[in-house]
Amino acid sequence: MSNRNERIFSLPFLMILVLSVISGSASYMVNPVLPAYLVSRGAPMEITGIISSLMSLVALFCRPFAGAASDRFNKKKIMVLSYVLSIGCLFLYSKANTVPMIIFVRILNGIAFSLSGTTSMAFSADFLPLSRLGEGLGYVGIGTVVSTMIGPQVGDFIGTRFGMEQIFVWASVLNAVCAVGTALIPYHPAVREKQEKFVFRLSDFFAFDLMIYVFLICMISVGNGILLYYLKDYGLARGIANISLYYTVSSITTVLTKPFTGKWLDRKGIAYTLYPAFVISAIFAVCFARAESLPLILVAAVLKSIGQGSGQSAIQAESVRQLGINRSGVASSTCFIGMDLGNVLGPAIGAFVISKSGYGPLFNGYAILLLLCIPIYWFYSRKNHVKPEQ
Repeated sequence: MSNRNERIFSLPFLMILVLSVISGSASYMVNPVLPAYLVSRGAPMEITGIISSLMSLVALFCRPFAGAASDRFNKKKIMVLSYVLSIGCLFLYSKANTVPMIIFVRILNGIAFSLSGTTSMAFSADFLPLSRLGEGLGYVGIGTVVSTMIGPQVGDFIGTRFGMEQIFVWASVLNAVCAVGTALIPYHPAVREKQEKFVFRLSDFFAFDLMIYVFLICMISVGNGILLYYLKDYGLARGIANISLYYTVSSITTVLTKPFTGKWLDRKGIAYTLYPAFVISAIFAVCFARAESLPLILVAAVLKSIGQGSGQSAIQAESVRQLGINRSGVASSTCFIGMDLGNVLGPAIGAFVISKSGYGPLFNGYAILLLLCIPIYWFYSRKNHVKPEQ
């Protein structure tokens, strides 16, 4: 294991932050143009959404295996492998001319995405002191947000100037930079006995003792799933112009607040972070239920970024703390499973409630669900003797 001290910004951790922005930007260069690119390669428009979402579905099923591998094998080598797989997928996208071939590449892309996404948090945690884990993982989250702001803009510029195929070429180059950069990171993993590496238990694939956190992070992610699919339609239904500014304000708020919410977690503990996070997130939902103009939407964007950002980071950091660094891989994959489930349930719940009652009841009901998480966690912490301050 890497040498651990109280300093966050070591050279390896700084390299990880930079590379996470680069790899995330490569992904967000490709994702927005993928449906149009699939049509240009012969895929019918009506199935482009299914093919595009296939990567996330495959990643959901692969995460437990990625987490177990992360805890058993060299995390740095797994990260390099994920980047190499991504390069291969981007090359194959440019060569695929049939729908079955495109589906195969998308499945392979989901495996690579699962490896990199699950292992990256565990790999980052190896270079952070446990006492500042919340703050450190908050910086990793900032890298993800920055990449969502950079990637689509760069991809649009390349596609407009040089054509869509060049987006895949440059995304491959960025992944190659990440593969080389990751290989150069100084890293000394824990030495395991050979026989131990290949002995797996059910708990190596899913951390059942984190079920409460899976539930809580799922509830947080339900809001993401709803807004991902219905924000534009919500704006049209309410007559709110420029509603896409929600994403800009949300991203900026996340970048500005994550270091502070991470420090709060490290100093005060999980309970004093989660309770305010769910209250703030519930207020965001009420704002959306009542919003008839853009200003209230932007206030909601700020509230959601603070509430969700602090709650999600707190759960991820606490999961690693609870299981220990040696099981950070399964801690990471278990958290991601909860997030993936929320992203899947959100649109499904949204479609049902919107068709029956509209957006007001949808967001008011979501606010109630978020507030119910507070007594649920309170009873859990009392039963399991979780101290409010750590």
